[in-house]
Amino acid sequence: MKKIILSLIIIIFSVNRAYSQNMVNLDKAIREIADYFEKRLNAHSVVAVLNIQSNHQELSNYIIDELTNTIVNRGNLTAVERRDLDLIQKEMDFQLSGEVSDESAQAIGKKLGAQTIISGGIFLVNGMYRLGIRAIAVETAVIQGTINKNIRNDTKIKSLTGGAGNFPVSIGGGIRIGGSFTEGTREGKGTESAQVDQYYYNCNYVTTETNSKSELDIGGFMFLDLKYAEINMGLYTGSGKRRRSWSKDYYYDNTAIKTENENSVGNASALLFDIGILAKYPFNLNKISLFPAVGAGYQLWLSAQENGLKILGDLSANNAIWIKAGGGMDYKISRSLFLRSELLWGIKLNSKNESKSPFSYFTHGPTAHVGIGYTFKR
Repeated sequence: MKKIILSLIIIIFSVNRAYSQNMVNLDKAIREIADYFEKRLNAHSVVAVLNIQSNHQELSNYIIDELTNTIVNRGNLTAVERRDLDLIQKEMDFQLSGEVSDESAQAIGKKLGAQTIISGGIFLVNGMYRLGIRAIAVETAVIQGTINKNIRNDTKIKSLTGGAGNFPVSIGGGIRIGGSFTEGTREGKGTESAQVDQYYYNCNYVTTETNSKSELDIGGFMFLDLKYAEINMGLYTGSGKRRRSWSKDYYYDNTAIKTENENSVGNASALLFDIGILAKYPFNLNKISLFPAVGAGYQLWLSAQENGLKILGDLSANNAIWIKAGGGMDYKISRSLFLRSELLWGIKLNSKNESKSPFSYFTHGPTAHVGIGYTFKR
């Protein structure tokens, strides 16, 4: 019995060692796959690297791009350009990381003018990735070659799959456009005499006073992205209209008999700076990444004007915290460059000045970011 157990241990150890010795990194595997197909296919055959099925779009894109580039650079085979594949992908609505049937692959190959379609898949098996690739003749559907590689689950793989230890860092900036809507109200009640025509009445009255402001914000922003978190800063000018309305309604025997009104409008502007943090969760869809986001920011007043006159003194009592929620989208231009757009809606917590005021204030508004970013690949 002991001999049997010992034999099993030796067999398992030998198999694991053999697998470990057969594992290569991803880039080496791609080069060896290109070597294999150069020997299997006729020289200067037109090939299209169609799709690599996987659970990670970025991993699929990387293998397709690198295998295509390797074939192009060596010159022994003729590769269909990636932009042509992207056009057919949009036309026929298939995913580069999804499953594509042999019949669909043949139809796509014909549209691309390819003689051979190269496709495959890569999946995690027992702690390593298994990459399988095959070539199919477009006209006959004959399998022209298959090759499998065991891929080491190293830093490169983790950076492409979002695995443990992968925290790609991105920086960028662009244009910030936003706005805010503020309304503060207060009411008062009392009793006094009111003249209506030639008569005086002992009336109850209700006063309603409203201070409101609508503001347009234009400026710039910068961001530091850590995949699941974004730290952003913005410097911008906010300008708009301040409106004050006041009304006093007189009631005699529960009937309104008189109303007094006052209204005024003024201009206001401010130079503002904010810094914030957003928690986000990206969903990758080919070249597009969508993410919901929620977070907070702190707004600082640097300078302000009312009706063209600069407001002097300490403005820090106007600083306030904003709670924000929304989402965004990244569009990859290249492996490292991407376009970013975000739309957030925020609610402001009252500043120190607003908290001390007899008015009840509520401020909310949208913020849009449009810019470009660069990802540092590890």
